[in-house]
Amino acid sequence: MALLACRVLCGCAPEPAPSDADLQSLCGPSSKLRDVEFYDGSLGVPTAFVNRHRLAVGLLRWRGDLDRYFEDPGNVSGEGWCTGTLIDEDLFLTAGHCLDSDDTGTWQLPREKGSVLLRPAELARQFVVDFRYETSLQPDAPTNSAEVLRLEEYREGGLDYAILRLAGRPGVLNGVARISPSDASAETPIAILQHPAASPMKIGAGPALRVQGSTIAYDTIDTLGGSSGAGVLEAATGKLVGVHTNGGCTKSGGGENFGVAIGALLAVSPMLRDRIDYSRDFLVGDWDNDGLGDLAVFYQGCLYPDANHDGERDAAICPADSSAEQYFVGKWQAGGPSQLGWRRGGCVYLDTNPRRRLCFGAAPFEIIVADWNNDGASDLGVRRGRCIDFDTNLDGSLDDVGNCYGDGFAEDEYLVGNWDGGPHASIATRRGAELAIDLDGDGTTDLTRAYGDGGNSDQYLVEDWNGDGRSDLGVRRKTLCRMDHDADGVANEGRVYHDFWSEP
Repeated sequence: MALLACRVLCGCAPEPAPSDADLQSLCGPSSKLRDVEFYDGSLGVPTAFVNRHRLAVGLLRWRGDLDRYFEDPGNVSGEGWCTGTLIDEDLFLTAGHCLDSDDTGTWQLPREKGSVLLRPAELARQFVVDFRYETSLQPDAPTNSAEVLRLEEYREGGLDYAILRLAGRPGVLNGVARISPSDASAETPIAILQHPAASPMKIGAGPALRVQGSTIAYDTIDTLGGSSGAGVLEAATGKLVGVHTNGGCTKSGGGENFGVAIGALLAVSPMLRDRIDYSRDFLVGDWDNDGLGDLAVFYQGCLYPDANHDGERDAAICPADSSAEQYFVGKWQAGGPSQLGWRRGGCVYLDTNPRRRLCFGAAPFEIIVADWNNDGASDLGVRRGRCIDFDTNLDGSLDDVGNCYGDGFAEDEYLVGNWDGGPHASIATRRGAELAIDLDGDGTTDLTRAYGDGGNSDQYLVEDWNGDGRSDLGVRRKTLCRMDHDADGVANEGRVYHDFWSEP
């Protein structure tokens, strides 16, 4: 009975239609979950957060050919089952109860001869993981799958989690979630990218209610059957601070949903401990105006650049808004050093005039900065889908519209730089480790590059690292950035920024 109750409340297997038990995990009368492709920032985390972190999320699905291997294949063949997250190029973290060997009133699992139930390690090999299963605007969006090879860790310390080894290296293509070294605090904004009821990926977001013992709880983030195993991500860093396991919210607004907190998992899982990430994202710019790109880290409301490349912080640059949704870098004045800009909702603010709002509407968009018209100053690019429109005089109106390239949300990332040393910047799209660049703005690929480990790199960065007037790529792994100066796909320089705020 206890195991059956877990199947209902944990919601590891989706019903064809939401049942009363499923609805108990909605925190209110209706679902607030949003399709990732149509997300507009309304849940408090920016669209750029979803763009970056959705790639590592997968749907755990039963193999579609169970009848080839079992006299009694049950009725789960091809069914979506749970959500999970890549934590390395071939490791997938999900909920432990997704591999429990129990039937429910709806689902009958495959059996060995003689009606013998499979053990969790045997069940694990009957799954595949589907990545990029989304409600796509493009019918040919790049979904991809990986077979499960074996079960690596399962319910260590009695905690509801499992780690699966996948075939190939799907993390290189799809991205990897980073492991937080510590638990989230109460009221910390968190997000859950999930496949509720085995549907295309959706996002739920809100504050953490509390972290107590081995549990992280949230009472404003909806889940359904199939959401089990989804990573709980800290909104500020994108790092994984828990694994969703249980529903408990009610339609009347009471109760709470919850999962296993990262602190408890780190205490029992060697694989998770080995993958703790203490580092922070880098911002890049020319902070001392010497023509060379420099690294910087944003921490507790201020930017700390390393303009002399010694791996240590220089004087802090503190913007007027210390808790904006997104920060970015540009040379807002021709001939000057790099400065900060930030975004709240649909409006952008610049360090040169922090009280002036430049607003570009409420529809979802991403800010991309480049010198688009070759006047020596940075311009604001506003990306919606596959098109980038530019505000070239920084007055809040779009002057250059309809620069369209790539497949929009189906791309891993949009990057802009002066790739050929020509008169203006150009749009590039990244998929895995491959860049496709449109030099002349006609919507077709003129140049390709390959560098880094794709999604298994922590961060892709664009700057002029050697002062030759051309944009170069850099890839960050933890506190080390490796730069490719000459576009040959080989690192010419490795630069460390000591992230001493968060190292143990």
